[in-house]
Amino acid sequence: MRSDLNVPNAPTPAGHMLRVVERTLAAEGGAYALQTSVRYLLGASTPVIERLRKLLGSADPVMEPDAEETIVRLLRACQLTGLRHLYYEVTDSGGRYLPPHLTTALQIYDFLRDSNARPGALPPVLLFVVELYLRLVHQEPGQDPQLSFDLHRWIDAQGARFHRNGDEEAARRLEQLMKSSPSFQTRTDFPVYLVIEISPLPVSDDGRDLHRIVHWSQADQPGWNPVRGPEVELPLEEIPPYVEELVERTEETRSNTRGGPLLLEFLLSEELLDLAVERWPRRTGGLLPPRPLGADYEVVLRSDEHLRPRSRHRHWHQRWDQVVREEGTVYFVPVEAVAPGMMHAELLRGERLVACVLSIPPRDSRGRVQLAAAIDAGLPIVLWCRDIRMNADFRRMAADFLHPRGLRQLPTGMHALRSAEPGYDVALLWDDPTRPMPRAPRLRSPA
Repeated sequence: MRSDLNVPNAPTPAGHMLRVVERTLAAEGGAYALQTSVRYLLGASTPVIERLRKLLGSADPVMEPDAEETIVRLLRACQLTGLRHLYYEVTDSGGRYLPPHLTTALQIYDFLRDSNARPGALPPVLLFVVELYLRLVHQEPGQDPQLSFDLHRWIDAQGARFHRNGDEEAARRLEQLMKSSPSFQTRTDFPVYLVIEISPLPVSDDGRDLHRIVHWSQADQPGWNPVRGPEVELPLEEIPPYVEELVERTEETRSNTRGGPLLLEFLLSEELLDLAVERWPRRTGGLLPPRPLGADYEVVLRSDEHLRPRSRHRHWHQRWDQVVREEGTVYFVPVEAVAPGMMHAELLRGERLVACVLSIPPRDSRGRVQLAAAIDAGLPIVLWCRDIRMNADFRRMAADFLHPRGLRQLPTGMHALRSAEPGYDVALLWDDPTRPMPRAPRLRSPA
């Protein structure tokens, strides 16, 4: 609990205890605090604790007693960590404060028991169990297969109960949710995304070199459903301060939320792909020097359909699945000259290859050929060092941290590298095919 009870004294100890209970139940989070206190006094879970938990739970039970006992048993056996973000996900970041010591699946489930659902929405406790199941299946498939099976069976039983009670709409919503996949297959922290597309426009009659900038943001929407912002046209030198403004506005709109970190993705046309966007400055005030965006945020590049024709999407998806399953390997393009056809053939034959480290940036013709070969082979991850003088050091370092279990967290690792070693000018192309961008209108010539 986050507030003092200020319990007035009573003539007798029993009367004072009654007042403590009354004040506790009237306070935010008091029911759970009372239950936790009794559990502490009695030790481990006992029949008394279970009866008290049911007594202090929702006045309108959302499930049958047998189902309640089953899910409590399953959640007690759940060993997953980092579940607090699931609480804010199922409450749309609008739930009451979740005390920091509540971290296990059962603790968060109990805390959600007296949370009300929005009109027409599924109960938060049921949403929590579904999100937990989806995380086990899609994000941590090897964690506990038996628990995944048991949770699926329990959720199916809740859908059958909705059908029996004539609540077909709730049954339909539950079925749709079970068929969905998490918006972020490689993450469990529910990040906020800001995706910025930059494309050059045809040169205007007055000779201005304008670029079209469109951005999308993804925060609390269910599934991957980024919201498009306004379109602007700017010369290249005015784009960095405009991007800084977008970042600041996004931070301001999410200042009261408890979601995950803000991630920046740049969707660049082929001729702009070597633009060092992660080094664009973020001003920190008059007394401090600017900081590069890549030091404060995870910054990655995307290509999507700019470089990947639909005929190659099957290979792209197959290799991405290996990234998620932590089974992929990395190909280092030899520094010495290699025939493009030979390198392309090696990438196509390497069934477990998911990432490629170029030997030279794509602003060079050899680098462009290497990038094209990696894209055609369906590799979703491509890295290169923009500074040729540091290329050898970067490749030695990359050989140490580019391993199958680390590829899923590569944007986070790259952020740590950029924060610790700001001199490394490294680009990361990170193409997740499960989060496609909405198609934008055709480019038009400026008036």
